[in-house]
Amino acid sequence: MPDGIIYGINPVLEALRAERQGLNKIILAEGKEGGPIRTLRQLAREKGIPVQFSPKEALDRLAGTGHHQGVLGFTAASSYSTWEDLLDRVRSAPGKAIVLVLDSIEDPQNLGSLIRTAEACGVQGVIIPKDRAVGITPVVVKASAGAVVHLPVVRVTNLANTLEELKKEGFWIVGADSRAEKSLYELKFDMNVGLVIGSEGKGVRPLLLKKCDYTVSIPLRGKVSSLNAAIAGAVVLFEILRQQRATESL
Repeated sequence: MPDGIIYGINPVLEALRAERQGLNKIILAEGKEGGPIRTLRQLAREKGIPVQFSPKEALDRLAGTGHHQGVLGFTAASSYSTWEDLLDRVRSAPGKAIVLVLDSIEDPQNLGSLIRTAEACGVQGVIIPKDRAVGITPVVVKASAGAVVHLPVVRVTNLANTLEELKKEGFWIVGADSRAEKSLYELKFDMNVGLVIGSEGKGVRPLLLKKCDYTVSIPLRGKVSSLNAAIAGAVVLFEILRQQRATESL
């Protein structure tokens, strides 16, 4: 599957609507019709993006899967943003800023879900490592429901150094760790937050935990001892959002 292709009706629609990432071509399966397709074609016309029709088999080959809903979009911009892009968003944030830092997430569905939740919570950007982690793939774009085209995703070589850079920008680093004594609900998030979520199996690596100003756990009552990365990230992000919105309304 080549880089620069996204598939699925909603991801392609979101890419058409996005200011940060555009498309330079759309291919639809022959005979593809319906309200969302009409909306898609109208948006493409307004932006001067060519729309082509091809047999479904051709889309299968291009996407590397048959689960494309008859819609492919070819991106005109890189999947990744720069550190400077992220800083611009952080510095222009209307209230407290949130940056999501993902340590060694390997499952594309989890990465896509985390990006979708981050965008819904108004996070300023997402940081992922270049090594030992999944990048922005078509599966990730689809799992994010197109949110990835609205949110800067920065890929870095060294997460530990990046956390130090965030601290210089006035961030407090919070790591989600099932072994932490402090509950998520005991910490006040009235600050710029760099939230670190670890991998599906091992959690946040010890080196990065040492860089955290706080570590928090999610209290659980059932017999399952932990949550997967996407669910854990969503729980913490929505608690940060809840607290910060409550503070802003005072």
